[in-house]
Amino acid sequence: MAAAVALSTTSGTDDSADSGPTFASRLFSSNNDLATDTENFMAGDGHRYPEFAPGEEDPTSGQESQRRVEEDLTPLSPEDIESRLERTRREFYNRRKIIIKNLPPDVTNQEVHKLLGSYDLKYCFVDKYKGTAFVTLLNGEQAQCAIKKFHQVPLRDREISVQLQPTDALLCVANLPRAFTQQQFEELVRPFGNLERCFLVYSTSTGHSKGYGFVEYMKKDSAARAKSELLGKQLGSRMLYVHWTEMGSLTYAQLQSRCLCVDRLPPSLLTAQDLQKALADTHAPVFCQVGVSARKTLRCPSG
Repeated sequence: MAAAVALSTTSGTDDSADSGPTFASRLFSSNNDLATDTENFMAGDGHRYPEFAPGEEDPTSGQESQRRVEEDLTPLSPEDIESRLERTRREFYNRRKIIIKNLPPDVTNQEVHKLLGSYDLKYCFVDKYKGTAFVTLLNGEQAQCAIKKFHQVPLRDREISVQLQPTDALLCVANLPRAFTQQQFEELVRPFGNLERCFLVYSTSTGHSKGYGFVEYMKKDSAARAKSELLGKQLGSRMLYVHWTEMGSLTYAQLQSRCLCVDRLPPSLLTAQDLQKALADTHAPVFCQVGVSARKTLRCPSG
């Protein structure tokens, strides 16, 4: 098996060159370590990464040719680049679900509707036993306005708390063809359930897809079904990788991953120290890791 490398840099913004991948391990669930993610997730932005599982043979030259055709991308104008980046930013912040806590014990659904009467409620469920209401509004702008207006505001004799709901239905879909469009991405993920948010991540320098996107479903079972069906799905010459993402650890800046994954290292690079030394003349990595196998990993933190 070809060795695998993960590189992480300090910047949360895009490089001037579209070197991308891929995906920083910190965005994944804490139950998965970097070695496992590196073994499984080999997406690329202008580099060739393996699409085969450990122990399998290298893809054929025909697949290489197919990938080159798939990724022959037309340069975009600055206006088009900005339009794509703005759409991603808008969709990232378009979180419509809020949770209202510390409501009076006898609060009713009608009372919550009256409280939020100036907003467009798409869904409202009141749990009287917990004094909590789960509300879905029209868009993220309304959700933020409701939070600013009602958080820590008295309702009868209670000071209520209004916050965004935590999510357990957010997925990252990676190793997508770089020519994939937003519409194609939505068509890929929509069959599994109602969508809360769905967006590709684009390079800030080229405006082209970096090969991964995020989708949040209204229900966790929809997300679980999507993960089961899409993980390992073949799209052209690429095999998809799908992972749960913790919303609490994901910021807009972190969408621009600074993690690289490289295969086919020369035999002389046996350790993470060897790799770090080889890369130091270009850009010294903050962290590097050589994955020797699925069960054996060498780590080399800088400093």
